Amino acid sequence: MFAAGLIAVVSANANPLANKEVALMLRSGYSSESILREIASRRVLEALDPATKKTMLEFNASPQLISALESGQFVVSTAEAEQAKEQSADLAARRALQNEEERKRALLSQAEAKALPAAAAPRPPAATSIANALKDKLVRCQDGTVRPADPSALESKKLIAFYYSAHWCAPCRKFTPGLVDYYNRVAAEHPEFEIIFVSSDKSRFNWETYMRESRMPWPAIDYDQLAGMNGLKRLGGDGIPSLLVLDAGGHLVASSYEGDKYLGPQYALATLDKIFASTGGK
Repeated sequence: MFAAGLIAVVSANANPLANKEVALMLRSGYSSESILREIASRRVLEALDPATKKTMLEFNASPQLISALESGQFVVSTAEAEQAKEQSADLAARRALQNEEERKRALLSQAEAKALPAAAAPRPPAATSIANALKDKLVRCQDGTVRPADPSALESKKLIAFYYSAHWCAPCRKFTPGLVDYYNRVAAEHPEFEIIFVSSDKSRFNWETYMRESRMPWPAIDYDQLAGMNGLKRLGGDGIPSLLVLDAGGHLVASSYEGDKYLGPQYALATLDKIFASTGGK
């Protein structure tokens, strides 16, 4: 389910771009100028259709980019398009197989854990493992100042949401105020819940500015610590904003994705609301 980051998806290979990939690049903050350079090098699979054009315009595509895509000058031949589609289908099949193998390993691990004798020492819950892994890496922005977070703050949490976002990402800045309101509304009623900000910002200044301007009430992984946490960053999926929620057992309970399909962080929040409704917040 968790693919590599957007750059790896749309830039690490020489395959032509699909229109939906161009739209995803725009949505994730790529400039029209950078995308124009990309399609000039790699070209595109198909002519621009009206529905995708509308989506691109919503993500602030420039007239030059729209004109280039509509002109058809970068569209590959039918044979090249078919070859690229076959390669994409093969990659998707391999990813699905890998996801299924990971699911089976997880089920096997759960079965083995249940089969342990009662006297065996239980494994610590994933929330405790997360707390131990992050306790010296978390900060909070309070009154405009970034300070170390309480290292024990995660120990009692049963639901931990990782919020993947960045100041440069316009859709992120649009979504974050609503997430702040959501957090402020549910945090007191659901003390077992926490959000952790995982930044995709390009500088510490922008990271700190984002937290300060949006008044993020939740902890964040310190910017200087993020360079060594590529595995965690990749879990967020191909695009931002993204929410990934784990329970105390380390199981995925909510995500911005359904398989490889991006549905947005609102999808994860809807799942969280169902969980909170079923537990009554206790």
